[in-house]
Amino acid sequence: MSSLRRYIADPYYWRRAALRLLEAITRRLHLETRLDRLLEENLHLLAAEPRADRPGGSLRLLYVAPKFDYGNPARGYSYEENHFLPALVSLGFTLLRVDSLSLVRQFRQGGASDLLLELAFRFRPHVAFFVLFKDDFAPEAVEELRRQGCVTFNWFTDDHWRFESFSSRWAPRFSYAITTDPRALARYRERGITNVIRSQWGVNHHLYRPLDRPRRYQATFIGQPHGERRAVLRRLAAAGVRVEAWGYGWPRGKLTTREAVQVINESAVNLNLSQAVTRTAEQIKGRDFEVPACRGLLLTGQVEAIEEYFQPGEEILVYDSFEEMVAQIRWVLAHPAEADRIREAGYRRVLAEHTYERRFTEIFRQAGIFA
Repeated sequence: MSSLRRYIADPYYWRRAALRLLEAITRRLHLETRLDRLLEENLHLLAAEPRADRPGGSLRLLYVAPKFDYGNPARGYSYEENHFLPALVSLGFTLLRVDSLSLVRQFRQGGASDLLLELAFRFRPHVAFFVLFKDDFAPEAVEELRRQGCVTFNWFTDDHWRFESFSSRWAPRFSYAITTDPRALARYRERGITNVIRSQWGVNHHLYRPLDRPRRYQATFIGQPHGERRAVLRRLAAAGVRVEAWGYGWPRGKLTTREAVQVINESAVNLNLSQAVTRTAEQIKGRDFEVPACRGLLLTGQVEAIEEYFQPGEEILVYDSFEEMVAQIRWVLAHPAEADRIREAGYRRVLAEHTYERRFTEIFRQAGIFA
């Protein structure tokens, strides 16, 4: 009885009991327990043997990007998961993958930042590669990685319209900022930001590849129904050109990656709608490389700098108006042999210059990571 009275009188014991009760009710996990669950998701990458024959074979890389499209598992894998991650793995890095948007959804910015620093402390990465969606982490957490000697990169996806509100704020926090916008370099320099590497979208050519399939469609479009895209397809139908459309927001919904590659292979014309008819900000996008990688025929709008990556009329087709779009589609359907020569030339150009393995190799060379 006396020991029970001493137990009750000692605040240490009842405070500990109250804490355990609170833990049981809230089921709050210790930071290291959360970390353990993250590591379980990455064991297949961490266990990979370093590849001395690959340029990244002696380096550890922390990869921080969305696993799912816009962070939503209902929409399938993200572009980064399909293209960036496999290319970085193929370069030989010992790689730890962090699904950034799932992390932020679970723990918000503060908790995600704490986990990021805990991971970095244990994994000790030489390189960190980010694709920020919004203000996913505290800026101080990203800067702390640099102070620990890690070379940090962020691929800025939308400098053509998010430079002022996003990229210009975040770029100084990283060792290097990567942009695909040719006009952004001057804008960065105007702000005194010089740690910028210009690159471009590319393709995972192991995933997007030619298949032995018959052509079932005159023309197809894969993408969301932004802006005037629905109206453009209605105008094409009125002109006698039937375009089948898939994507998040279309009645047929979003394709899986396998289905998308099949549709590209089965299409006489793969249409990429851009500024010339939709009045949206003009830009080169990943689709411009995915289609030729499948030995498909790309018909895309005349966007700035497209000539740096393909020779129009020889490797892809371009249009500068609705009327030219219709004329190009009709030409392809009437000249299958000539269209095949364009498909083959575009395919060879992609394999030679536009794979993500080549993109990242050049980025890391410019940064001094690779020799």
